[in-house]
Amino acid sequence: MTGRVKARCVAGLRDERGATAVFFAVGLLLLAPATMGLIDIYMITTQRGQLQDALDTATLYVARSNATAAGAVQSTGDAALRANLKLPTGQVITSSSFVLEGITIKGRATITPPSVGPRLWAQADIAATSEVLRNSNNVEVALVLDTTGSMSAQMGNLRTAAKDLVDLVVKDQQTPYYTKVALVPYSNSVNVGAYAQQARGLIRGPASISGITRANPAVVTTSADHNLVNGETVTISGVKGMTTISGEYVVANRTPKTFELKSTNTSSANKYTSGGTVQCLSEDCQSFKFTGADNKTKYWAPTNCVSERIGAEAYTDAAPGANPVGRRYYKPNDGEACYTQPIMPLSTNKTALKSAIDKLADNGSTAGQIGLAWGWYMVSPNFGSLFPSESRGAAYGTRELLKVVVLMTDGAFNTPYCKGVVAKNADSGSGGTDIKINCNATNGDPFTQAAELCRNMKDKKIIIYTVGFNVSSDTQVQNLMRNCATAPENVYMPNGGAELKVAFRAIAQDINSLRISK
Repeated sequence: MTGRVKARCVAGLRDERGATAVFFAVGLLLLAPATMGLIDIYMITTQRGQLQDALDTATLYVARSNATAAGAVQSTGDAALRANLKLPTGQVITSSSFVLEGITIKGRATITPPSVGPRLWAQADIAATSEVLRNSNNVEVALVLDTTGSMSAQMGNLRTAAKDLVDLVVKDQQTPYYTKVALVPYSNSVNVGAYAQQARGLIRGPASISGITRANPAVVTTSADHNLVNGETVTISGVKGMTTISGEYVVANRTPKTFELKSTNTSSANKYTSGGTVQCLSEDCQSFKFTGADNKTKYWAPTNCVSERIGAEAYTDAAPGANPVGRRYYKPNDGEACYTQPIMPLSTNKTALKSAIDKLADNGSTAGQIGLAWGWYMVSPNFGSLFPSESRGAAYGTRELLKVVVLMTDGAFNTPYCKGVVAKNADSGSGGTDIKINCNATNGDPFTQAAELCRNMKDKKIIIYTVGFNVSSDTQVQNLMRNCATAPENVYMPNGGAELKVAFRAIAQDINSLRISK
């Protein structure tokens, strides 16, 4: 009996049947979580890739769209994401975000994790991000603003509208694409400020006299080259000794430092001792002698303001060196001598631009043809030599470049010029005969001038917007606005300050759309 019990015990110890099942059960308990985890990892990795692909596609789609407003960017991106992302039943997009920062579209999206059975831990949403640099254009905008006396009651609205445009068009991020704005305020002329000498050429000032002979004719010697021309009238003043020589004379037989006083005999005059100056009285001189429309002789001085360019390049943007723009003369103590706020060339500095706009004030009559020409010059590569390198217009035909001119006026162009003075046949709104010269406008009607400038600007692929402010009763101005603009949708005819601000904002938004769609 004892032996049989012992034998069974030994056999039991040696019997391994059923052990494999036990080991498998224990192993399954240990391996199941790991197996489920591997499946989770595979599914999450796969769907993260799918989400990334869909998000990249959606972000790229937004970048290639015209959307700029925050709502439009978001809705365009979200719709594209949902169209491109196919999720299994039970999974959903939990969030999507598409924003425009500068010219970069940034996208972010999350989806719920895949469902593969019970989990032993919580699983976070699957997330992906994407950034696409939007194809864009460099933008150069010249803002040509009517600041004439008739704008007196609306200058506050004009300043606000112009500053809104600057805020919308000039971007904080200036790389890899730039956005620049130039300012051209105009009234009876355009004040070109420090650029006057380069734009209109040198003005001949007085030359110092170092001697005058007692002879027939008298010969004057100057201490430096006097730059006088045979046949022109000069005035001599401030001479000591030969005091009777003061007056006006005609130059003859000039050399660089001498000239004769035609038909003058100083043989019996007192001897010259010292001092004195000679000043030319021609059109390019510091003192311009002319007969006014009132038939009175006048002596006017030049300003930093300019009038129309004349000659073969009157309606082109040829460089000013060999083709200077017109001078602008004024009568002494004339409050309308020259508009006080000068032009501002292309700039990315919003603060400086808005500061200049804040200084705009109403004054004078309307030479819109001159303002329009300078709007062109500001974006023209041919006028670039006048301005600092960072303010020069890029070459025509440059890839990814938009050149834009915005012309705003509130009335008729009524101020053409002859020899740098308001022409005799200028409209009555340009002033009385006492401030006009006794010759008609060299370039003719200001509206005709403006129309020719518009045609030539559009030939250079410059985009023109026109704003005819409160001109509902002026058919001539309306026609110019319509014919000058690049397209009918570029024409704005606002009435009142509120509509003026809406028009400028619409123009700014359209420029932004063109910037990313051209």
